[in-house]
Amino acid sequence: MKTNPVSPKVLLLLLSLRCFSHLQAQPFIISSVPDNAATGVSPSAPVVFTFSEEMNTDTNVTMVQFFIVVPFTILSTSYSWNSAHTVLTCTPTPAFPSNQTVFWSVTGENPAGDPLGGTTDGFFGTGSGGGTETGSGTNQFTTFSVAKQHLYDQTSTAAPFLDPDISYNFSAVTTLASNRTATNVALTLPSSVVTNLTRNFVAQEMFYLFSPSTNLATFNASYGTGNYVFNVMATSSNQQVTVNLPNVTQPNAPHVANYTSAQSVNPTQPFLLSWDAFSGGTAADYISVNIGGVFLTANPGVTGALNGTATSVSIPGNTLQANSNYDSSIGFYRAVVTSNATYTTVAYVGTATRFSLITSGGATATLILTNTARGSSFSFDVLAPASQTVTVESSSNLLAGSFSSLLTTNTPAGGRFHVTDPRSSSNKFLFYRARTGS
Repeated sequence: MKTNPVSPKVLLLLLSLRCFSHLQAQPFIISSVPDNAATGVSPSAPVVFTFSEEMNTDTNVTMVQFFIVVPFTILSTSYSWNSAHTVLTCTPTPAFPSNQTVFWSVTGENPAGDPLGGTTDGFFGTGSGGGTETGSGTNQFTTFSVAKQHLYDQTSTAAPFLDPDISYNFSAVTTLASNRTATNVALTLPSSVVTNLTRNFVAQEMFYLFSPSTNLATFNASYGTGNYVFNVMATSSNQQVTVNLPNVTQPNAPHVANYTSAQSVNPTQPFLLSWDAFSGGTAADYISVNIGGVFLTANPGVTGALNGTATSVSIPGNTLQANSNYDSSIGFYRAVVTSNATYTTVAYVGTATRFSLITSGGATATLILTNTARGSSFSFDVLAPASQTVTVESSSNLLAGSFSSLLTTNTPAGGRFHVTDPRSSSNKFLFYRARTGS
């Protein structure tokens, strides 16, 4: 049977039509609510994205990252799609921080696998109940900072892994003293490249540069160690400040030691979050813990700040809400801070691990006293939820108000600890009880 071959011109036309058809199928974002660059947005308001066509709703395929730049924090939301899979509603869980610029970045594709095109990034400013914010206006000194961070995720008891979307991040920030204004802040990198910092439209005394990457070689080539020169341009006078980013060892990724316990935290009780000791951590280093923006450890130099030798922090009871998922992080930083009469410079290298801390309904778990034994002293075991503060009390009678504290401790990972009371050798009757809390 004889067939007619397709001519090269017809074949080229068919291929062109196929490519054109494929490009036309690329979905895009029609609108976002609140609008891009909106101000005074309620921290608890949902963010709604409308797409041009049906999207793949798998959360590993189509997703939105919300974050603030200083300090760099990824914010948690819950997802809800309409029945046509064209409208995605992201509800903050918990509420976004007040008086901050919240950035968003959308990735995704339609069911056919066509990637999201068009504008996929934006930002808005949150308020404290409405209205546009203009900054704190209470800064006594001007601060200049540069930072390089490696970012990891931990989703089980296994080792953390590099975040696939933002593996590495460079940031540079200038925060002006309250009595200063500026028209522009430029930054000269060690490579001699000059870039302008962006003014935070919510807190206008702040100028920043945020540069994420997933390629370590490119990241290090762009932002190496050495001198970073800030040039503050103002109507009255200009200022030039140099911040040196030292060549120090990159900290290892933080690993949550009691990850399983952190998935069912009783919010009514104190919770001891723990992590593996950092390699080479010293008192000169700094650890930061952020639980969904609700619980944050103190900054360096402030009472209660965690240095590089710390391996745990206690989250007070009733700090967190019941039945909530908190996007949390532990960061380990090596920093150099210098100050003079008018400004402070900060340079640090850090590694942070992001994880979810999940609270239960808040009901107090039943404690069990078991495995009693009597020798020279009376002893028994207490069964309680792991990483909970437990107080054991005793009394020689059962009269009201007669119980006193025998021991206060934190339940280990196994959920069981042993109690020995040497007083039993000289007391004919002793009664014991245990409760959560101190």
